[in-house]
Amino acid sequence: MRAIVEEIEALVARAGTHPIWGYAHCLRVHSLAEELARTERLDYDAEILRLATLLHDVGLYRAYALREGVDHARRSVAVAARMLRDGDFPPLASRVVLDAIEHHPPGAPPGRYKESALLKDAVALDYLGAVGLGRVFAMVGLEGDVPDLSAAVRHAMSLRRSIPDLLCFDAAHNLARERIFEMDNFFDSLENCTANFKLL
Repeated sequence: MRAIVEEIEALVARAGTHPIWGYAHCLRVHSLAEELARTERLDYDAEILRLATLLHDVGLYRAYALREGVDHARRSVAVAARMLRDGDFPPLASRVVLDAIEHHPPGAPPGRYKESALLKDAVALDYLGAVGLGRVFAMVGLEGDVPDLSAAVRHAMSLRRSIPDLLCFDAAHNLARERIFEMDNFFDSLENCTANFKLL
């Protein structure tokens, strides 16, 4: 199984160049998921978690993006299923990877496995804190609902409010509090420098 993990990681490293959901995002999410598992003292399958973190946004990559109309989690499941099948990844393990990918978006219903919950919380945490702010500001002009800086600030504030209620693990709630503190300090400074956000 290690060979398919390494092959998929190499592919994601090449194709995942997007500043918001590319390879660097996958690596951060994987690190966060492992941290949550350690803190919560959870047993999990390391290869399944690694593959789920690498492939959870693969449907957004230009090489795999399909026609609009299907959400990115479903596209990612379809692409990941082909890759895992082509790599002879065990079917039962594939089912766990695909469950985690399908249920990773914040607000989506929870998956059935520990790896799914770890991925879900780690993805949500990457929307918070300094990194989360960086990701949201990278969306300006690239995402239809974030056309300018004012929209980015509104989007980041919305994530700051909504994400904590979507987290599963106590360890994730603790990390979220730290990251929200970072965001609140940033918003306070930005508000002071921009006449209550009017000069963005």
